[in-house]
Amino acid sequence: MDLFQKYNIFILLNLILISSLQGSEETPKNGTSEKKKQKFELLLKRQTYSFIPYNFTSYSEKTDPNESIETRHLQQNQKVLVPAVFSYENYEKNYRAEISYYEVELVNPNSNVIRSNSSGLSAERFYYSPLARSEFEANFYKIISPIQNWNLYLGGGLRNINKYTYGKYMLDGAFQEYFYTYGPQVSIQSSYQFIENFTANLSVDVFYTEGTRFFRTPMISTDTLVFTNGSAGTRGIFRGYESEISLQYKFHENMRFHLGYNQIYSYFSYLHFDQLNLSYHLSSPSYISISNGSRSGNYEILRGFFLGFSVFF
Repeated sequence: MDLFQKYNIFILLNLILISSLQGSEETPKNGTSEKKKQKFELLLKRQTYSFIPYNFTSYSEKTDPNESIETRHLQQNQKVLVPAVFSYENYEKNYRAEISYYEVELVNPNSNVIRSNSSGLSAERFYYSPLARSEFEANFYKIISPIQNWNLYLGGGLRNINKYTYGKYMLDGAFQEYFYTYGPQVSIQSSYQFIENFTANLSVDVFYTEGTRFFRTPMISTDTLVFTNGSAGTRGIFRGYESEISLQYKFHENMRFHLGYNQIYSYFSYLHFDQLNLSYHLSSPSYISISNGSRSGNYEILRGFFLGFSVFF
């Protein structure tokens, strides 16, 4: 998954489109241009995401009844991303269409793990499996202007969330567990120009996505093999919200700077999950253990500040 290659292609195509549209524009003979009836916008953000994945929040709940596990101080869970947003706005018919995409990957997330059982108390540094998450959105809005300089965008659309866990197969480029989910969302945006060239923006999305689970039985170690009864019929569900607040500065007629904060809070859970794990230890052929792979739902959070640059054409 070459994230930068995807964005390089995305940016190149839009720059070509901008150049062609600007080259085709003509200035009227009187030297003034007519007021635009529509606009396109390409927004690129440089955002440092702090990613708290489901693998971390649910680890303490996948334990033996006779053992207590507590996770603390997640590390190596930050990533610099370049989310992209492309939109079209029609002033005559008062509507806006928008698409956006991002992808985040954590290669070596780890945390302190404190275990408590009949043998006593122990602490260790635990390394979680490499993982990734990507999101694509397509939204349509109706524009309402309650007062001058204030626009409300009311609408919604489709959100697609993909979730990968690589396990021992990171070097092979294959996943251990993969979810492809999609579903509806309701979206509200607010834009208010409080002084010349400065605009405050606020947006909230509420979403629900559901999709199929694909699973590959992992090999825990060179000494231990794990077999499962399969994952037929198992699905995954994301439900949550995304909120964003930002300040926009217009330094050119067709260019803007953005400074803001974004958070995506989602609760992930399994649907029709009934998995049994059979562990076989090569060093002790007589020792075979069976465990229930069931786990409860838990949350995932992505959040961070961003700097953005947008071009209108």
